[in-house]
Amino acid sequence: MAGQQFHDGQVDARIVRREEVARDHVELILESPALARAVPGQFAHILTPGMLRRPVSFSRIEPDSGRVGLLFQVVGEGTAWLANCQEGERLDILGPLGHGFAPPDPSRPWCLVGGGVGIPPLYSAAAQWRESAPDVIIGARTREWVLMQKDFEQLGLGVRVTTDDGSWGQAGTVIGPLQEWLEGHADGQVFSCGPTPMLAAVASACRGRAAAQVALEQRMGCGIGACLACVVPARGQTQMEYRRVCTEGPVFLAEELIW
Repeated sequence: MAGQQFHDGQVDARIVRREEVARDHVELILESPALARAVPGQFAHILTPGMLRRPVSFSRIEPDSGRVGLLFQVVGEGTAWLANCQEGERLDILGPLGHGFAPPDPSRPWCLVGGGVGIPPLYSAAAQWRESAPDVIIGARTREWVLMQKDFEQLGLGVRVTTDDGSWGQAGTVIGPLQEWLEGHADGQVFSCGPTPMLAAVASACRGRAAAQVALEQRMGCGIGACLACVVPARGQTQMEYRRVCTEGPVFLAEELIW
């Protein structure tokens, strides 16, 4: 298990800003001192009418202002409802939930590797631990879905971008640039979030070369460990075990999991 955990329970959070940040992607900025105590990699479990709650990672965590960001892709009825929420409205949220990233060792190089809506929680990590600047590799299906590149650059970070169709940055996936980074950075640290196939490839690339923490994207029911809908196979001391992404994750050491 990687990272730190903080759980403040049920929160009533007011939307103070709404922005369409890319095609089919919306970011909501919420005012909530309780949520702003989150650890990068943790998530909010948001109530949507007549449906299960929706888990969304924190794209921004600002303890000083008491605000957080939630950036998500509109893919179904629940996220469509959430995307239509406006400034001044309030959301019923459980959170912050789960285990987030463990802070990087500032004496060792580190790299953020994100794909799709796995990019936002990596930005919150970069912003919180910016004293030891990471390298950043992000990927998307196409140029219109590249997320938060300018935000990373405003932190003074260099960003390598890949797109599946080659419409922006380097054609291909994040694995190529990651392999290059690993070759040039012995004893490195990798923080990654994105689709499971991407995370499996990141884990494989880092095996025996770099310590990797991965934040899983997983469908959930309750979000608090009771329903067991989000379990994933992991290596136990003597045999395979199942870990709950909502409570024992979403951040794990890559070596813990069976891909």
